[in-house]
Amino acid sequence: MKRTIILMTLLALTCGALAENIIFPEDARLVDVTKPPYNMKGDGKTDNTEALRKAFLENRGTNRTLYFPNGTYLLSDRVNISGDEPSKAHSPNRFLHIQGQSEAGAIIKLKDNSPGYDNPDKPKTFISLYEGKHTNDVMHSYVRNITIEIGKGNPGAAAFRFMTNNSGAMYDVTIRSADPKKAGAIGLDLRQAQNGPGLIKRITVDGFDHGIETANTFSLVFEHITLTNQRKAGIAFGNSRITMRGLKFEGAAPAITGSKHTNLTLVEAKFNGKGVQSPAIVLAGKKIFLRDIKAVGFTHTVKTVGGQFVDGDIDEWYEVKGQSLFGCPTKTLRLEIEETPEIPWEKDLSKWVKVEPGADGLQKALDEAAEKGATTVYFPKQDKGGPKFVITRPVRVHGSVNRIIGMENILWIDEKIPAGEAAIVFEDLKGPVVVERFFNFLKNGEWKGLYDRYLYENKSGQAIIVRNVSQGACMHKKPNPGGKWFIEDVAGAKQLRVGKGEKCWARQYNPESPDLVMSECHGGQLWILGMKTEGRSTHIIATDGAKVELLGGVSYQSWKKQPLDPPAFIIEDSDVSLTFGFYHYSLPFTTIVKETREGKTKTLPRQELDNYHMPVYRACKGGK
Repeated sequence: MKRTIILMTLLALTCGALAENIIFPEDARLVDVTKPPYNMKGDGKTDNTEALRKAFLENRGTNRTLYFPNGTYLLSDRVNISGDEPSKAHSPNRFLHIQGQSEAGAIIKLKDNSPGYDNPDKPKTFISLYEGKHTNDVMHSYVRNITIEIGKGNPGAAAFRFMTNNSGAMYDVTIRSADPKKAGAIGLDLRQAQNGPGLIKRITVDGFDHGIETANTFSLVFEHITLTNQRKAGIAFGNSRITMRGLKFEGAAPAITGSKHTNLTLVEAKFNGKGVQSPAIVLAGKKIFLRDIKAVGFTHTVKTVGGQFVDGDIDEWYEVKGQSLFGCPTKTLRLEIEETPEIPWEKDLSKWVKVEPGADGLQKALDEAAEKGATTVYFPKQDKGGPKFVITRPVRVHGSVNRIIGMENILWIDEKIPAGEAAIVFEDLKGPVVVERFFNFLKNGEWKGLYDRYLYENKSGQAIIVRNVSQGACMHKKPNPGGKWFIEDVAGAKQLRVGKGEKCWARQYNPESPDLVMSECHGGQLWILGMKTEGRSTHIIATDGAKVELLGGVSYQSWKKQPLDPPAFIIEDSDVSLTFGFYHYSLPFTTIVKETREGKTKTLPRQELDNYHMPVYRACKGGK
């Protein structure tokens, strides 16, 4: 029977690995670690430590992607992006990406009983994307479709340290302890100071004392996280600003512990305790918002900072005072949530079409793809100083194309595009389209966005997904009725506009602006999971019957000498709920909300916020 179970498990893993088959054309210019000069072997026997160290050091700072074909890559010691030296700000120890062929099939494993991993009180990292002096410029880090495994006898291992700023994400990653007792210090290590903004999505952590641990973060957004068999806590939050949706925990420990300065927005969680003599959530601070929480097998659902308890399923719960200027119920709007569509990965490389550098190579590739029924248009990774990709006239995305993948290049937008027109227009499509993996969209010849032109227009009626785009990007889309927008892990964006008949779902949205309004919703519908802002301009304007729901995030005021002092949020005759936090280095907003209803205007000053936190602000048309 045991042999049958093992064979069935291996078959299931193999089938999963084969079903998820993330492959690329050779001229996309990923760095395949199994090829020269690194020659790593995924045989589960060869020690690849020095080869991976070489790959990290030679490719850091380049925005290149290290690609791991399916296999088990055995290591015996730490691999750190900075080698043995601590990292520091503005160093080359950033701009590095990891891509596996499949989550189940591509495995980086720490050898059993490796030296230096014996003390859980002094965790030692295994794979590390940054550790050292605090910084906010480790931008645009990505890890996708891979498993990190800690072999048995390594109780002091911190399996994977992830660090990113402004944009960056982890997708479809498993982190697990192979120890019979599930030993290990930390699964996902987010303790590096000033971590985030970033997105952590579809992550599984099995084992370890702490499945996830954070320290000082700007803003991190988690979605669809599964934690099992943690020995001390599923998640240990430090001084962190966290937004999380879709958390599953099962084990014999608390699901969440929070510090005095944890700012947590958590929606849709299921906790299954196994003989736990503890609450599921143990809090040491009050900046908490919980919604749709189910917990069984714990003594209580929540233990508050004051030692009080909350029991049973939670609809909505928070301690700090909710706000409404016109007497609306201080509960969230609960807009319908749609998942970001996942476009099937094209495994037939004959259906990939390459964009050639120079002016208007993108349109040629799009037309070629549509003509022959191809699905994927890709930009081969260019070296620094190499030929540029430039748009000099509006580009039409049409036909069979469903993915435009930038391979971390910069796409330059020329101001020859007429004012009032969009650089990229979607029309006559067969289905949804995703635009992803661009380091920047910038004004041709300058290191800034082209903010007086639209970037996107959707005439297709199909869903458009924009994700994994770094600063300098502009989500300045032309409002058009019909179709849906999904924005995920987009930073530096300004002037997101949602009009009548439009719906938009945004996750890890990071607009920054000293002057331009960051987001506007005029009669449409906008839902945001985790928004970090920077700059002294209005964050959201909602008018004309708009429906807007903001769940989590932080207003981070770090810039000096900004003359504007507008309201952070402006609402006119619209249904809005805001769950949000505030942090400032200088110049906090004077007015948090300015709301007008049926011609009457009221304001919410910053001083009226309890503990400088807004667990719920609610505006509703007609007072309902």
